[in-house]
Amino acid sequence: MSGEERYETGLGYAFMKSGKDTRMLLRYQDAVVDQDINVGRLRPKGSYDNLIANRNHALKGLLNTDGEISAKYLRERLCPSCRSNKYEFQFVKDHLNIVSCQRCSLVYVNPILKPEIRENIYRSTEYADIVKKLGEESHDYRKERFGYERMVNIERYTPQNLPKKLLEIGCSTGFMLEAARERGWESVGVELNPSAVRFGRERGINIIDRPLEEIDFGVKKFSAIAMYDVIEHLVDPAETLEKVRELLVNRGAVFIYVPNFQSASKELLGVENAHFIWPTHHLTYFTPTTLGDFLHRRGFEVVHWETQGLDIEDWLWYIKEKTDYDAALIEENKTFFQFVINASGYGKNLRMYARKINDA
Repeated sequence: MSGEERYETGLGYAFMKSGKDTRMLLRYQDAVVDQDINVGRLRPKGSYDNLIANRNHALKGLLNTDGEISAKYLRERLCPSCRSNKYEFQFVKDHLNIVSCQRCSLVYVNPILKPEIRENIYRSTEYADIVKKLGEESHDYRKERFGYERMVNIERYTPQNLPKKLLEIGCSTGFMLEAARERGWESVGVELNPSAVRFGRERGINIIDRPLEEIDFGVKKFSAIAMYDVIEHLVDPAETLEKVRELLVNRGAVFIYVPNFQSASKELLGVENAHFIWPTHHLTYFTPTTLGDFLHRRGFEVVHWETQGLDIEDWLWYIKEKTDYDAALIEENKTFFQFVINASGYGKNLRMYARKINDA
């Protein structure tokens, strides 16, 4: 049509505008990316319920007689993005305050549990059992459904003239690294959970079980570095991203997944029942705007972002477990509803890909 104007959105969808008429053009997706998610295989029987039931295991022994976390177990933090100490209180969950930065609007937990308390949480039997149940039993499914999908995106957004060298921080059992190996990538993972490391190594996956800041990669540089569901757990995600930048070649790409604080899941379930709001474990809550700002401040340019999620599945779980509401209509149309949520930028999982701005 004459006079048509095409323009892209950050979500990866395009629009065609001609006069007063605007039509949405759905982005083509490879078959591996466009598969449905088998929730039963993703969340083996009882694993998700167990996660929810034990979400507050970390608070055992930390509460005083007033039912609050004793001050001796807490410490203040600056904004993880802009380092401001000015914030506004938002709400309390699991006895911890969630606040928003007055300067950059990032939402984060403040104060947080002290390092030794957090270390005990991640080393606890309860947490190890949760990770083992979710990770090991679904490893093969995660590799087939998500490992290859992630590699498709890594290959799409990493410059083609760069060598196939990949680092994944927080690689769990290494399901994506296994997919990367099969696609000809030289890859290595970093993971601290002992059972996940053992499981991955038994499958021949190269996993280092030390904190990133303690690893000496020498002169080795990577073309792509992935952090899926990682930086929300970090006390200082900016420090980690700065290390990532050092490890990337010029124009190398970073791939980040985080919970989306502006998700439909939060609105549908409410703060108390939105399980990704987990302040003992998830310390920072990003939106597309605040994550983009966080990356830009540290020398990256965003090349793509989108949202995906199981918002409707989680809502259905809540309806069935907590209410007497007839969810048949929602169940029948859940794929369409989730598509609209994702395309609008409100899916529970925020994916953002950015390239390192060249060193001077």
